[in-house]
Amino acid sequence: MNSYEEWLISEKQWIGVYCRKTIKKMVCLTIPMAIVIMTALFAGLALSSGEKTEGILESASGGFFMGLMISAVFLMFLLPGLRPGRYVKKIRSNVKKLALTDGEKEQLGREMLAADKDHIISYTLTGPNSKGTPARFILTPHYAFLEGSYPYSILVRLSDIREIRMDEEEKTAVTRRAKTKTYYRFTLFTIGFFQKDRVEQESEDFPDIAMGFFDASIRARIMKLLEETEIRITQNTKAAL
Repeated sequence: MNSYEEWLISEKQWIGVYCRKTIKKMVCLTIPMAIVIMTALFAGLALSSGEKTEGILESASGGFFMGLMISAVFLMFLLPGLRPGRYVKKIRSNVKKLALTDGEKEQLGREMLAADKDHIISYTLTGPNSKGTPARFILTPHYAFLEGSYPYSILVRLSDIREIRMDEEEKTAVTRRAKTKTYYRFTLFTIGFFQKDRVEQESEDFPDIAMGFFDASIRARIMKLLEETEIRITQNTKAAL
């Protein structure tokens, strides 16, 4: 097995821990709670309607099976999105965009597997609409790699980059619950990568590749690592809206 495939297997194992933990929580906590709530709700409705014991038990049974059906449908939509292989597929797609040769893929795999703890920053997403998913940034001699955020995989070949620029963006997030929507503003702290051979754009403010963070301290830690690359780093004074 080559180093590239070995690295992808390690990535599958890393995200697999989160996938299994999430599924276990759903099966052992969320789904049983939903079934209990549906059972109690149907029984309560029957009781408030003056039903006798037999009627209450029938309603409770109906609520129980309704809860099972809802849980089954929920799992049917949840499980495909929690397959570790799905996340590895995103990484493969990311690598494909860089059009790496077999030799470069092998180098990428070796460097990722050899990355030490001083060049890996692990954290948990805690921003708007995040679900406590794990994320991490890895810096190697030739690549910068962010995973777990959105998009899931961002891979940068450092030899392509002429400048790294910090910026901040004011964003609006929407949280939906039942029939209500909550809008709120937040600041996204970004790291923009500008390529050497970039196509001319209307504004130099837009990077070719960008990484976003909800926490300024996490971005600061990553920027400290990126200083090792000797690529020109600047602070954008104008926040993008």
